[in-house]
Amino acid sequence: MSRPPQISQEKFTEIIISPPPTPHPQPPLTRARSDSQSTLATVSSLRPIPKSSLLFVVSSLESISASKDARKNKELNDSVQKALAVIKGDGPHDQLNPELLFEPLQLASQTPNVQVVTTALDCIGKLISYSYFSLPAHGSEDKDGPPLIERAIDTICDCFQDEATPVETQLQIVKSLLSAILNDKIVVHGAGLLKAVRMTYNIFLLSKSSANQTVAQGALTQMVGTVFERVKYRLDLKESRINTQKPGLERDSQEDVSESDINHDHIPHIQSSNGNGDMDDDTETVSSMPSDTPVEKHEGPKITLQSFENRKSFDDGKITEAAPTLVTRVKRTKTASRNVSGHDRNGSGTPVPQDANSEDEEDEIYIRDAYLVFRAMCRLTTKPLPMEHALDVKSQGMRSKLVSLHIIYTILSNHTAVFTSPYATIRNSSTDEPTSFVQAIKQYLCLSLSRNGASSVKPVFEISCEIFWLMIKLLRVMLKKEIEVFLKEIYFSILEKRAAPVWQKTTILGMFYKLSLEPRALVEVYLNYDCDRTALDNMFERIVEHLSRMSSSQVSLTPVQMAAYLEHTAKYGSHSFDKSRRNLPPSLATVSMHAQQDSDLGYPAEYAMKHDSLEILVEILRSLVAWAQGLSQMELQTNSSSTLAKPSANDSRESLDRRESSLTLPSPRIGTDSPIGLSSPMTEDDPSQFDREKQRKTAMASAIKQFNFKPKRGIRSLIKDGFITSDNPEDIARFLLGNEQLNKAALGEYLGEGDKENVEIMHAFVELMEFRQTRFVDALRRFLQSFRLPGEAQKIDRFMLKFAERYILGNPNAFANADTAYVLAYSVVMLNTDQHSANVKDTNRMTPEDFIKNNRGINDNADLPEDYLRGIYDDIQHNEIVLDTERENAANLGLLPQPSASLAATIGQAVVNAGRDNKREEYAQTEQIANRTEQLYKTLLRAQRKGTKIQVTKFVPASSFKHIGPMFQVTWMPFLTALSGAAQNTNDIETVRLCMEGQKLAIRIACLFDLADPRQAFVSSLARFTNLYNLSEMKARNLEALKVLLEVSYTEGNFLNDSWRDVLTCISQLDRFQLISTGVDEGVVPDMMRHHGQGKAPPKPKRAAKSQRKIQSGNVNYQADIAEETRSADIVRSVDRIFTNTANLSGEAILHFVKALTQVSWQEIQSSGQSESPRTYSLQKLVEISAYNMTRVRFQWANIWQVLGAHFNQVGCHTNTHVVYFALDSLRQLSMKFLEIEELPGFKFQKDFLKPFEHIIGNSTVVAVKDMVLRCLIQMIQARGENIRSGWRTMFGVFTVAAREPYENIVNLAYDHVTQVYNNRFGVVISQGAFADLVVCLTQFSKNQKFQRKALQAIEALKSSVGKMLRTPECPLSVRRIKNGDGTDDSKPDSPPISQTQEEQFWFPVLFAFHDVLMTGDDLEVRSLALNYLFETLLTYGGDFPLDFWDTLWRQLLYPIFMVLRSKSEMSKVVNHEELSVWLSTTMIQALRNMITLFTHFFHSLEYMLDRFLELLILCICQENDTLARIGSNCLQQLILQNVSKFNDEDWNKTVTAFVELFNRTEATALFAAATASAFTPRRPSVNGGTPHAPSTEADALNSLTLSTPIAETEEHGLSEPNIGLGIDTKSDLAREDWGSMMGSSQNTDQPADDDGALTSGERPQTPATASADLESYRPSSSQQSTPVPVTAARRRFFNQIITQCVLTLLMIETVNELFSNDTVYAQIPSPELLRLMALLKKSYHFARKFNSDRELRTRLFKEGFMKQPPNLLKQESGAAATYVAILLRMYHDSNPARVNSRSATEAALVPLCADILKSYLDLDDETQARNILTWRPVVVDVLDGYSSFARPEFEKHMPTFSPLIVGLLGREMTPEFQLTLQRVVAKLFEYSIGVDCSTHLVQVEHGRRSSRGR
Repeated sequence: MSRPPQISQEKFTEIIISPPPTPHPQPPLTRARSDSQSTLATVSSLRPIPKSSLLFVVSSLESISASKDARKNKELNDSVQKALAVIKGDGPHDQLNPELLFEPLQLASQTPNVQVVTTALDCIGKLISYSYFSLPAHGSEDKDGPPLIERAIDTICDCFQDEATPVETQLQIVKSLLSAILNDKIVVHGAGLLKAVRMTYNIFLLSKSSANQTVAQGALTQMVGTVFERVKYRLDLKESRINTQKPGLERDSQEDVSESDINHDHIPHIQSSNGNGDMDDDTETVSSMPSDTPVEKHEGPKITLQSFENRKSFDDGKITEAAPTLVTRVKRTKTASRNVSGHDRNGSGTPVPQDANSEDEEDEIYIRDAYLVFRAMCRLTTKPLPMEHALDVKSQGMRSKLVSLHIIYTILSNHTAVFTSPYATIRNSSTDEPTSFVQAIKQYLCLSLSRNGASSVKPVFEISCEIFWLMIKLLRVMLKKEIEVFLKEIYFSILEKRAAPVWQKTTILGMFYKLSLEPRALVEVYLNYDCDRTALDNMFERIVEHLSRMSSSQVSLTPVQMAAYLEHTAKYGSHSFDKSRRNLPPSLATVSMHAQQDSDLGYPAEYAMKHDSLEILVEILRSLVAWAQGLSQMELQTNSSSTLAKPSANDSRESLDRRESSLTLPSPRIGTDSPIGLSSPMTEDDPSQFDREKQRKTAMASAIKQFNFKPKRGIRSLIKDGFITSDNPEDIARFLLGNEQLNKAALGEYLGEGDKENVEIMHAFVELMEFRQTRFVDALRRFLQSFRLPGEAQKIDRFMLKFAERYILGNPNAFANADTAYVLAYSVVMLNTDQHSANVKDTNRMTPEDFIKNNRGINDNADLPEDYLRGIYDDIQHNEIVLDTERENAANLGLLPQPSASLAATIGQAVVNAGRDNKREEYAQTEQIANRTEQLYKTLLRAQRKGTKIQVTKFVPASSFKHIGPMFQVTWMPFLTALSGAAQNTNDIETVRLCMEGQKLAIRIACLFDLADPRQAFVSSLARFTNLYNLSEMKARNLEALKVLLEVSYTEGNFLNDSWRDVLTCISQLDRFQLISTGVDEGVVPDMMRHHGQGKAPPKPKRAAKSQRKIQSGNVNYQADIAEETRSADIVRSVDRIFTNTANLSGEAILHFVKALTQVSWQEIQSSGQSESPRTYSLQKLVEISAYNMTRVRFQWANIWQVLGAHFNQVGCHTNTHVVYFALDSLRQLSMKFLEIEELPGFKFQKDFLKPFEHIIGNSTVVAVKDMVLRCLIQMIQARGENIRSGWRTMFGVFTVAAREPYENIVNLAYDHVTQVYNNRFGVVISQGAFADLVVCLTQFSKNQKFQRKALQAIEALKSSVGKMLRTPECPLSVRRIKNGDGTDDSKPDSPPISQTQEEQFWFPVLFAFHDVLMTGDDLEVRSLALNYLFETLLTYGGDFPLDFWDTLWRQLLYPIFMVLRSKSEMSKVVNHEELSVWLSTTMIQALRNMITLFTHFFHSLEYMLDRFLELLILCICQENDTLARIGSNCLQQLILQNVSKFNDEDWNKTVTAFVELFNRTEATALFAAATASAFTPRRPSVNGGTPHAPSTEADALNSLTLSTPIAETEEHGLSEPNIGLGIDTKSDLAREDWGSMMGSSQNTDQPADDDGALTSGERPQTPATASADLESYRPSSSQQSTPVPVTAARRRFFNQIITQCVLTLLMIETVNELFSNDTVYAQIPSPELLRLMALLKKSYHFARKFNSDRELRTRLFKEGFMKQPPNLLKQESGAAATYVAILLRMYHDSNPARVNSRSATEAALVPLCADILKSYLDLDDETQARNILTWRPVVVDVLDGYSSFARPEFEKHMPTFSPLIVGLLGREMTPEFQLTLQRVVAKLFEYSIGVDCSTHLVQVEHGRRSSRGR
């Protein structure tokens, strides 16, 4: 942008010849107080005037006297002569009357002679300069007249008439006035000052001399500057004065306050309690030092541009330009002479008291001068210009506006302290209270800017923009709300308008550029607008979005235009706007002013604007980085005297240097030391609070966006988040009406819905509007501005009805009723559509007559006046009812029609000719802003009338670097769009570098604040822009991106996190490019990006690879210079630096790096497929960084290796063996290096490090790979064996995996080296806690089925390890340690700490190894050895085992051997049931016997485990395997027999309890439910007074089976075949045992049908009515014979389990019989326990008897296929009875005292059962039950024999019971033995009853029988 020529300071010096002003006028000695309406003069002592000082006066007077005019004018001549006489006289000059000198000069100035007038004016000016006109002469009588200085100024000003005044006179007037104003001795105030300024201003405007215009402009600027300079100095003095008066506070050592202190240390403050700037009555007095305070308290409606027209923040009614001239005289004293007590000292050093009030009043005089001058300048800028002046920049009006604006700019720029000082106050005319200066002038400044801010005149717009920038930079604290309005309504609006001139947008960009250089200002814009919910918009976000949009715009550029642009930028810089700061205003003389012309630069201005936007975005990022780094660094230095981490790049450091001054300076604000006081505190800079505020604001925006898309959902969201207080219609309506961000169309649709809820909200919405005393059309317009009327007729109807009701309520006299308003409103809406719709032809549009006709009779059958209706028609026709937002959008798109009338000058005056086509866009812009501000102004007035108030606005100063994160979080997407898009669309390398720098800065911010999404997006963008995936398209710009990416990777490595993936992918692609560029064929190094996710197999052939290498570069095209650059030393060093720098990364960062590198490595390997030369670049780098980071602390390295190890596991199992070999070799190298580092005891890093070897050998299917793994480990053992600690465990793990292999060479190699370790390093293995791993390894060798020889060797090694372990010094159990006997630990100092006992650490692994081989070994011989070695070891060394260890052995080793018997779920795990059967019949039986031996051997140690052993035996006995059951029974007997003498009462109790459990489990209660329910309902006869449980269903019966596994469990595991059990066919073993043995004899198939009570064919079956209610009953009730029930597999299994239970019951009866036939056992068992045991036999007897007596049940079972013959439990019944009777009879006759004591109990248990047996025997039928008789006869003989042996008392006692039974027996068929026994009983009966002794006869009978037997 070109500037008018400027006047240099040297030129001003030459033109303006006047005494230079003293920089700081001196304060007056004293000042008498006078009335404000009178002349104020300073009393001073007059010093003598030397004659030499009056020579210039004599010369001037003599020159005047010699002129013709003096000779013609007697009065003039006399006055001149009189003055000369007095001067030349001998009298004292101190009595010289100044009037004598002034009078001739005044008269001379009135002559028409130019020379005389010039001479007089020159003399007056010099006299003023030398202060001759300061006071009247001594003894002057005219003391009430105007001061002489005022009359002198009037005289000077009267010399200028108009533009016809001679040029010389004009120049002299300016000089003289300048002398008067700049005088440092006599300071002119008030009207005199303004008159001088005005005259100079008029000469500037009216003079036709360009030189005089220039001089006048400079003089005017100097005058105004002097006024403000004096104010600044007075403020310095006032601050010093106040500081010296503060008690108890530390005083500043310097008396003078520099200007910089004021500018930088004082904080501006504006405080106003009401809209007029009046202060509260309770305003606080002056406090202490200045501190941070906020802006004004803004109460009232929303501020808009229009509100500046009438808004008054300060009442200045009494401060007028007609105020009298006030004169103060400055005494030549220095501030330094003031002492600390506040007194001045005169020349003699005597203190002179000062009046503080008079000083303050005099200060206000200076401030009032500044106020008057500034107000005058602002008013000059707001004067409306005629059209012709607006079009001509040389016109007086335009020049007046420009010079005023420039002076305002100069004031703001050079005298900021006046606006920001808390001591600059002026009294309010209405309240007489002090008000801050900035508060007083704010109304005029804002009005000036609102009138000129949107001007279409380039110079006006530019200087207005400069002024606005100063407001942002210097006054943003005090003008927070005003700045917001200007940004939104002027500058953002211009940027949004397509038709806005480019130069306007460029000027705004210049302002944004300056803002981008101010980090603090940027942060404070964000805090005070983006984080303020009351703000109009998110200003910072909007700025970035506008810049991003402009930088992303598409601008076509030809090569010629591009060359022109580059040439221009090389010559003038890259900016199209002026970056330099203004030092002096440009010359505004007419000769310097030129009309606005569009210069052709040779390239589109839009392109330059696009580049400027991009550069501003980068500058913003620089400032954000500078603020973040600078403040965080200063904070660290303050808190810990440390520095921030290294900067991200050199230019970032430079950016920080450039902006560091901005970082250290506070915000420009007024302090609390202001005399006006404060009433609202400054908001603290709390980042978390602002983060919450911003989130709240974002949530609000999101909810509104949701409303605009789906209104109902948006309303719910708004209510949920609390933005709408409740779901009350009034609350919702109030929000909808007051929020301008809502989409009007969506709002209209929502309010127009017919739902009850929507209608209520619409009614509340309309009721919030006020139409009182408003024209109908205006009310309708306002109503339709609040929403967009829907197109549906029903919705329109509802709106119009409610509007009519509301309008009539406010205007009851407007129409007859509401119907009139309703019809008319509807008619107006239709008229608006008709007149302005593009779909209606002009010929068909409605005419006024049509409109009048349509509305006839609507006013209660009366017509509305035609003039009224015609007025409505004209209003609608010329002014469409349309939403302002739609009009604004149209204006932004440049679619507004050209206006036909002149525009108001409210917001930028009409400055263009309506007829000029090239100004159409300017018209559209100005019209749009004018219309919008007019409407906002109306809203403001309505709000003022209602007294609306808003909350206090507070300004937040930026002090924390933490705000940068949230700032970037909300704007990173526009930044990314601009930077990435601009780089993609240009080939200009400088632009690309700029974009790359911006992305680098963005990444820096994202990394500093850990913003994951922005970081990932920018890094991905950089990575994509490298174009390494498309080498043929790679250009220099892509290379720049690569360089930046590498630099960012180096500098931001600690914060990249997941973005490392993109970086390392690019590095991998770069390596590929480097290989290809050196001649390697593309097929050899495939592009991993193309193979990623495709699942294709990469090129495989060997031959192809070799042949293709001969081709130089295949079909890849690339630029040679780019390829060469990628191989340059800088690029290579940059890449290497990234990997070497990993050693400096943080623990978390290195973990992210390693994860990313492993992912890229795997991607490379996958892309290589089966190639002989796979890509392993990243894999190599993994090895490198592992070496670099080997020395990290162990917990970090453990995390790293967790990732690396997983990757090596993955790579080591790849199908390409070349990849695997490389991985294994890399792993070996790393392991070698790692093993060089000594591992401390207790750590396991070696173990984890070597884990990949174990994984690879276990998962690889290639024998060569397995072999290589083993050889790697062997090499490590050989080379680093001494350093191996925890690594032994992993190595044994590898050997363990090798032991499972089916390859002989692998197994042999592994076993040989395990043996070597076993023989040579056994002690080290033990000391490192790897003994268990060694044992596991040998165990696995022992279980190798394929190589039995190795298995036998390994099992022998396991056996020998016990002795070797006990002989090894490192083992705590060694013989040497046992001999020590002191319990101390002599292990090596590097032994790892352990938490296990010694037994668990050493004994358990060996014992468990035997157990493992025993349980899972495949070879029978090895398994047998393991079993023998296990129990041999236990028997040999178990004596020293503690009880706790025995518990462990039982739980984990011994009992699990028999776990397979516990449940069939364990059996389901066994695949080969045949092998299981062998295992059960061999290994398990032997193990069971060994268990009994073990228990017997260590009885005293294991006695507490007796119940466990018994439980184990119960488990074995209750099996379906006959052999196992019998062995279990035998072992039970052996357990009792071998330890019978050791048992105590508790042991016997446990033993008998075991028998109880056995009898309970084997009781076949399911027999009573075995028959189908439809044919059998079980009877429940009483047994011993109780009712036994009989399951009602088959499922219950199944569950009642108490063998080891319930049938339900087998069903659960899917075992539905009959052979489920223990792998044995259930038809064999116990299940196949002949039921004849259970029934006592072989069954007779020819026995009669009624032998067992079978059903006959004629018996009636059970009816459905009597069947079970739980089952379906569909069987017909016919009496036909039923078919046999089929026996299913499940039912057969059920039957077989019942049979098994019965057989096991017989086994238990036999066991009891055999066991207690042993005299030792009988003698040791206590009687109570024996009686408990007998009760079991009795119960078993009754159970069998009950079943045998139920013939119906037995017959049914027979028919249903339970057995091949009717079943019975005869043997169980008789066997239980016989054993019961035999044992009890022995107890009864036993003379042992314990037995004698229990004889009564024995008798009570014996006699009833004996009687029952005899009775049952008598009931047997000789013909049909011969088998039963034969079975029971021995039992009966035992009963009779026992009874006969009773002593006489007991015998006689039971005679009544037995006598009838004996009589009955006499009638039965008897055997000789039976007969003899019976005879004995009868003989005793005779003997005891009738006294007949038959013993002799019995002896003879027995003798005879024996004789007959002998024969």
